[in-house]
Amino acid sequence: MEIIKYFKKFFIYFKESKLAFISYSVLSLVAGILELCGVALIYPFIIKILESGSDKKLPIIIGISIIAIFLLKNLFMIFYINIQTRFTNNLESDIKKRIMGFFLNSKYQDTYKITIAEKNNIFNLLIPNITNNFIFRLLNINVNLFIFCLISALLAVKFPLATIVTLMFAVVLIKFQNHIYKPLLIKYGKKVSETSLSYHQNFNESILNFKGIKISNNENFFGEKFNNATDNYYKNYKNVSFLNQIPPYITEPFAIILLFVLLLIISAQNYAEPQKLIASFALIASAIFRLVPTISRLQVNINGINAATPLIREFINFYEKYNVSASQKDYITKDTITFRENIELKNVSFGYDEKEILHNISFKINKGEFIGITGESGAGKTTLIDLIAGLFEPKSGQILVDGEAYQKNLSIGYIPQDFKIVHGSIKDNVVFGSNIIDDNKVIDALKQAQIYDFISENFEEGIYAEPFSDSVGFSQGQKQRLAIARALYSNPEILLLDEATSSLDLKTEDEICHVLNRLKGEKTIIVIAHRLTTIKAADKIFFMEHGEISASGNFCDLMKISSKFKESVKIAFDNKI
Repeated sequence: MEIIKYFKKFFIYFKESKLAFISYSVLSLVAGILELCGVALIYPFIIKILESGSDKKLPIIIGISIIAIFLLKNLFMIFYINIQTRFTNNLESDIKKRIMGFFLNSKYQDTYKITIAEKNNIFNLLIPNITNNFIFRLLNINVNLFIFCLISALLAVKFPLATIVTLMFAVVLIKFQNHIYKPLLIKYGKKVSETSLSYHQNFNESILNFKGIKISNNENFFGEKFNNATDNYYKNYKNVSFLNQIPPYITEPFAIILLFVLLLIISAQNYAEPQKLIASFALIASAIFRLVPTISRLQVNINGINAATPLIREFINFYEKYNVSASQKDYITKDTITFRENIELKNVSFGYDEKEILHNISFKINKGEFIGITGESGAGKTTLIDLIAGLFEPKSGQILVDGEAYQKNLSIGYIPQDFKIVHGSIKDNVVFGSNIIDDNKVIDALKQAQIYDFISENFEEGIYAEPFSDSVGFSQGQKQRLAIARALYSNPEILLLDEATSSLDLKTEDEICHVLNRLKGEKTIIVIAHRLTTIKAADKIFFMEHGEISASGNFCDLMKISSKFKESVKIAFDNKI
């Protein structure tokens, strides 16, 4: 059975939660026993009331006992629901923390293809469904199954024929409903997963490109895409919700029929003994009153699990595909190495899947050099610096640090093209989660990036100011200076710039270049740039074509030896003019 298979797999991966699940299942048995005691006392209670000459205190004692047991049972159920809810919420939190730990601790090369929409889908759909529509509902099935079995056992002792009829009714009713619901719920559950991914993709497209959409007047296109994705998602989600709500309305009319059948059976068996007949009627009515909602809850929980089965399968497949269980659970801070002389790439090749991007790349970067990397789009520039940064491993060849293959990360400050603001103050954006928090170091980094004077003149709170709303609050040039300050804060040996000046105006680009030139010799600087003015002062420039370095040298050397570089320079400086 698929549910049992995924249950076993889940608790192989989350075995620390298995004991708690078993413990709460045992508590379910306690609830069933209390329910049984309450129902079982109905029969002697009625008998004692109807018996002439019997002790009148006894029925009162039994009646008070029944009330006390039901009150105790309900108090216990409140307690049980509390710990059950706490368990599933804690489990959901633990799974999310484990998956986030997996993403943050895994090699970039192993997970870079998992999109933001897919990650949203894992965190906002798959994990909540595992805890709420799988584990939580399994616990609910346990408690309701115990109640059903114990009350049925009571009926079996007292009314064997009535019990057989009741069990047949329950089995047939659940089988009948499962025959109808299960294929529909699995179908809609699968569609919920598919349409949820589409919903998150369209949400991200609209939100991340909001400014561009407004400027290009394309609200209608993106709005319609989002509306269609949302409608498809909620149409399937609505179908699942609807099917989960209807079992009580199917069960109740059949239960009334069952009640009449059982009363006829009991009447036929006890017609000569009025006292037993009335007591039996009361017991049967009480039992049915408890069994009918129990059967409904069983069906509702089975429906929820059936609807969640495709989502559970998807999560388990993800978990196994990426071997999440073997990943480091605690966040790790990687040690970095210091290089004394140079970084060397020897015959390095790399590709994504079967497609090779870089072919036999060989060069050296000496400590303190300013290196420029340029070339046509798609030549492999970003992939090259990703290899240097340790995000990818070469398919062949070696990357050597001071002549030795390195296992630890280099000390790198990264400055991307699109700098992302984090929520918080200017200081928070410079520190960027570093273990060392030092206001003086923040100020020094801002001064090196030539933006501290602007901050102190415009914000009374200084580095504690929070001028950001998403990515708004600083100009593009100011954000790039803030990016440089963030990169410099940890005092890295290498500054890595990936098209960091491509979206700047010429004046701001010139100011950023001035910052880089001041750092030249103090830091090893590696810059990817389409705009050649950014790397004109570089000690060495690598010109890339089709995944290879076709020429290298300083700016003047490349003008002499590479016609394509010379053509690029002509275009760049014509554009500048």
